[in-house]
Order: sequence, then structure tokens, then C-alpha cells
Amino acid sequence: MPVASKVYYHIYNRGAAKQNIFTSDIEYRFFLYKIAQYRIKYSIKIATACIMPTHFHLLIRTYSKAENITQFMKSLQYSYAYFFNKRNKRKGHVFESNFCYKPIPQCDLPFVIRYIQQNPVRKKLVTRAEDWLYRI
Repeated sequence: MPVASKVYYHIYNRGAAKQNIFTSDIEYRFFLYKIAQYRIKYSIKIATACIMPTHFHLLIRTYSKAENITQFMKSLQYSYAYFFNKRNKRKGHVFESNFCYKPIPQCDLPFVIRYIQQNPVRKKLVTRAEDWLYRI
């Protein structure tokens, strides 16, 4: 995956079989903590993020190699899957796939940011985006 220095990436994934993968405040906060931890390790800038019960969206930018995005996502999803399975006394896949991504040109950033931030409103989880606790 080639990375241009001024290109952002919309990264997203959902639960296997569309299952809920965030079922408690602790799970949401653990995932957000891991985002913060791994963004430093892999030199990733988080423009915005929204964590939903069945899926998540990240808008990121990296200042280094393309491998950093892959390593960032691998570390994030692996650590969360381990935590989720152990916490819920289950085994198996948590996420539907490795992850999906789309490069976002500068001119489309405002639209993608709004799309990500408004996700909880569209899903009727809150009436205002700023009321959703699990976002960056």
C-alpha cells in the first residue's frame, strides 16, 4: 500500500458476522487507549475516529512508511481481539477482515470527517455527534 505524505486514509472494519464488538464502556475505552498507544509507536496521526457497537472508523495520516499503517492496524486489532475474547470467554475471529482502507484526497477531508463524526447520529445512538463518548 503506497503512502503519499499528504494523503489521509479512511480505515474501517466491523465485527465478524456483523456482531457487536464493543459491548461495554471498558471495551470502548480499551480500544481508544490502544489507538493512542499505537499511534505513537507507529507515527500515525489520528484526524478523527468513531467507535460504534458493530464497527469503527479511523481517519489517519502517517508520516513514515506504508508498513506503519499495516503494523498499526495489526497491533490494534490483534490486541483488541485478544482482550475481547478473554473478557467475554470466547474464541475465534472478532473482526470481519484485516481492515479496509481508502485514500482520501485533501479536498474530500471535510466530507469524510463529517461522515465519521455523524455515524452515531445516523445510527440513532445519540441526537448530536458531540454526545457520543467513543470518538476522537
